[in-house]
Amino acid sequence: KVEEASDSIPSSGWLSVPSGLRQIGHGSSGFCFDNEVARHRVFVRSFEMATRPVTNGEYLEFLADGGYRRPELWLSEGWDVCVEKGWTAPLYWSENGGDWSVFTLHGSLPLRKDEPVCHISYFEADAYARWAGCRLPEEAEWEVFASARPVQGNLLEYGRYHPAAADEGTADEGAAQQVYGDVWEWTRSSYSPYPGYRV
Repeated sequence: KVEEASDSIPSSGWLSVPSGLRQIGHGSSGFCFDNEVARHRVFVRSFEMATRPVTNGEYLEFLADGGYRRPELWLSEGWDVCVEKGWTAPLYWSENGGDWSVFTLHGSLPLRKDEPVCHISYFEADAYARWAGCRLPEEAEWEVFASARPVQGNLLEYGRYHPAAADEGTADEGAAQQVYGDVWEWTRSSYSPYPGYRV
């Protein structure tokens, strides 16, 4: 289903998670990827997580503020890649006369400011977070945060195949939105196996 472009950016907030010893890793008999086991304990310091993913409209503000021309926002390796590849915007974005579009499975469509930004690299996500005065979460933080939320969202069986805008109806309650479905989240942790992992 293709929806009309919107200029409305859904409101966002922050949810606090207290310090504590937590369990992370796959812990049931259902499907999981092999890198999601073994379940183990981690100590997580208190942190805050945004109530929803970053939107295209927010990412446009990063672009307008010279985000792709400011090396101080980027990890050194990321800046090298940005310069080498000539990055000026996320993959699949294009600009024509001040109007942005994004290439999707439905072809090129007007960029919706209210949808979550997608198809950005780790380096772009990290640079945006630094520009916004934040940081990417650790894997353990993300897993602790997500595991406390119901598994619901724009998933494969809904047949949308493109991120949807956050539901403004839940924003007033300060609830987490779009934890599952829509986009995969970058974390600042290295992609390494959990303790007890076996090939």
